[in-house]
Amino acid sequence: MTTVRRHSPVEIVTIGAGMTASILAARVLPETGHRMVSIEQGPAQWTYPDFAHNHDSLRYSQRFAMMQDLSKLSWTWRPNASAPALPMRQYGSFHPGQGLGGSLVHWTGLTWRFLPTDFKYRSHHVERYGADRIPAEMTVRDWPVDYAELEPYYDAFEYDIGVSGLAGNLGGRILPGGNPFEGPRQRPYPNPPMADSAFGKLFGQACSERDLHPFPTPSGLLSRGWTDPYGNVRAGCLYCGFCTRFGCEVGAKASPLTTWLPVALATDRYEVRTRCHVVRIDTATDGRATGVTYVDAQGGEHFQPAEVVIASAYSLENVRNLLLARSDKHPQGIGNDRGLVGRNYTYQLEQTPVKGLWENTRFNFFMGNGCTVPQIYDYNGDVFDHSDLDFVGGAALFAEAGQRDPVTSVGTLLEDLTDRQWGAEWKAMLGRSWDSVGGINTEGESPAYTGNFCDLDPTYTDAWGLPLLRITFDWMENERRMYRFLAARCVEIMRAMRPDRMAVQPELPPYRIDEYQSTHATGGAIMGTDPGNSVTNSYGQVWDTPNVFVTGAALFPQNPGANPSGTVGALAIRTAETLRDRYFSAPGELLT
Repeated sequence: MTTVRRHSPVEIVTIGAGMTASILAARVLPETGHRMVSIEQGPAQWTYPDFAHNHDSLRYSQRFAMMQDLSKLSWTWRPNASAPALPMRQYGSFHPGQGLGGSLVHWTGLTWRFLPTDFKYRSHHVERYGADRIPAEMTVRDWPVDYAELEPYYDAFEYDIGVSGLAGNLGGRILPGGNPFEGPRQRPYPNPPMADSAFGKLFGQACSERDLHPFPTPSGLLSRGWTDPYGNVRAGCLYCGFCTRFGCEVGAKASPLTTWLPVALATDRYEVRTRCHVVRIDTATDGRATGVTYVDAQGGEHFQPAEVVIASAYSLENVRNLLLARSDKHPQGIGNDRGLVGRNYTYQLEQTPVKGLWENTRFNFFMGNGCTVPQIYDYNGDVFDHSDLDFVGGAALFAEAGQRDPVTSVGTLLEDLTDRQWGAEWKAMLGRSWDSVGGINTEGESPAYTGNFCDLDPTYTDAWGLPLLRITFDWMENERRMYRFLAARCVEIMRAMRPDRMAVQPELPPYRIDEYQSTHATGGAIMGTDPGNSVTNSYGQVWDTPNVFVTGAALFPQNPGANPSGTVGALAIRTAETLRDRYFSAPGELLT
């Protein structure tokens, strides 16, 4: 007979110990007497000694040492509801991480604010272009918060992590060199921008020649030494080029390890239990959550009672944990009384429509990362007129960044630039050209559709016998048209960069889960204005189970053309302050 260990009750338990959980702990605990426990499936890890000299491409980029063990937990995918779904058993479309600090430990560092129109997506497009511009199957929505309401939280997040960047809109005043299309900000970035790479400078010059508006990428990497608002002292970036999928050995890359966890742990009222996997959100007969059940590394089963349960894992796992929490009161899972959990699942249009080869030119692509190249927003969101176009949406365009290493770049570097991808001639050219090939990338919108959604797979289960999450997703005609337009703009810029050879992918290929694109899976537990159109309110509080909250990108109604981390962080600070200042004085009530 299995004995379940019951722990002492706490005010808050989180599923996962990543960025949003650590923000909650750092913002809630110091000013209260509350206790909080995070259940983390990965190991404990710290800048020192765990990330000292970790420049091991084989271990981190090829064998994914910091990522989730897909033999225990994965997801299934199918392109449409008529196709069979199969489990993802190798790292492909996205790279879900695990371990103390979560994905922000191995992220690249791009720290965006969404555009003001992103928050009013449906109403803005209907007002500007008419209701018939939005396809009938497209389920895009307005967010329940707007840019102005979220701006103070963007500001707080950027100062917490010391973002390096150049403001483009300071209090409504457009500043030279910054992003002229961003929403107004109350103060400049806390640190100056990172230096541009050689290839980034070439891209920036070509954009300026075409009267476009290149600006430095806002970065979660420090451009100089920095002491954050909590008193943590951090070093500036070395431009070593080992960022994505790696921990930072000097702490220049912001993460929960550098910023929020030290503050939370110093209270002695925050505990993280690593190598433990949550198998169930438990509920009482009245439907309220009572805590979580989890399994430790030795297979022991535990119950952690809590007044509030926070689903703060990766987006896909947050959705799955809600769906798995079935009971008499919630027969289809927590938050799913109206069948909305899993809806509005979206992704991100990350592609390289064009790349060039500059013979006898070296760009030092091994240095820097995605934060050391300029971007343009001239074709993102609705900053350009879509009146004569056959799609909605857009993308940021940016030069290929650094982090190139021999182990991971050989396979596709010369694809479409040479007649064949094998043989002595190809090898010789690869040797000559390894540092001479660069592309232009898109980071584009992913609108929500009726036909793209997540549910529980009826066939495949995880290592604990629980159903995997099934993803039904493919690009739709709007994205194919949008990509065609963006690819043509990338080619125009590339021609201005004057390569010796050029390879173009003019059409968007079908979505494939075996090819990495981004880890920006969003939606599935979206926020909204009422239970009829959403799973949670604007604080991530689940409508039908008010003592369960969701954090992270699962809350997004659709995905704009930018990395989600900045908005995820801003929303988490807003939720943390509301929990601290309002929720516990009236526990269980819906926040307004």
